[in-house]
Amino acid sequence: MINCNGNLVSSLSKGDEAVINGLFNGFSIEEKLRSSKGNVLLWETHYFRIIAALRRHRFRIPMEFTMEYLKNEIQKTIEQNNSSFEEHLIHFKFIKSDKSVFFIIMVEEATSFFKNPETTFAIDLYKEEWIASGFFSNLSKTNESLRIIADAYAFENGLEDCVMLNDQKNLVEATSGTLYLIQGAEILTPNLDSGCQDFAIRTAFNQWVGKENNKFTLIEKAINPFELQKSDGLILLSIEKGAQNVTHYRKTAYTQENVSSVFKIFLEKLD
Repeated sequence: MINCNGNLVSSLSKGDEAVINGLFNGFSIEEKLRSSKGNVLLWETHYFRIIAALRRHRFRIPMEFTMEYLKNEIQKTIEQNNSSFEEHLIHFKFIKSDKSVFFIIMVEEATSFFKNPETTFAIDLYKEEWIASGFFSNLSKTNESLRIIADAYAFENGLEDCVMLNDQKNLVEATSGTLYLIQGAEILTPNLDSGCQDFAIRTAFNQWVGKENNKFTLIEKAINPFELQKSDGLILLSIEKGAQNVTHYRKTAYTQENVSSVFKIFLEKLD
């Protein structure tokens, strides 16, 4: 079932005509969320990111788009999908029209954060195009095309992912999630001014590791690509896959032991 502006339909062709027209002719933004055992993870953080994105894209936000209302719409959609899975990935799309804002919610089954991790995961830098540094690039819509192209580049070159660079030649993120570099007792990650997306799971992890973990120190800063080869391990964090260990960057190999337990502890608290 699909939630088409509050109405549950079996296919988009049965949805409101205004929503369908907006989907094909209007501008839209999307937020990806995850639910576990009926609970929407990090909902408050996601909600404020959604509202901030709508405002920055000059959407006319309806008064009824409260935190409680949108969460109820998500849960209603999950319940009507009659899935036996306990984990779900949620696609929440907001469509802009001249007079209003419509939304579409789609739900798909997802595997656990801790199931079937990739044992070999090779990455490289994507250097054909640059992401603009600055806070406008924190919005997921801003560089959507570049990430699609970089993902295709990775596939064509037998890689699992690519790391994007900004116009200052510093690291931004991987196409599949936030980048973390483990160096001894420090965890480095590009700061928001570098142009990375301000994912809800990134925000939650950065806050959590700073408050509840005394084993590592988190450092958010502009990061030179040479730091990749100096690191003990690399982690990609996303709401879709959780924490993915990078095993190879060019001639540098990282062992499974380099994955810090701090990420597992964090994800277990979410799950």
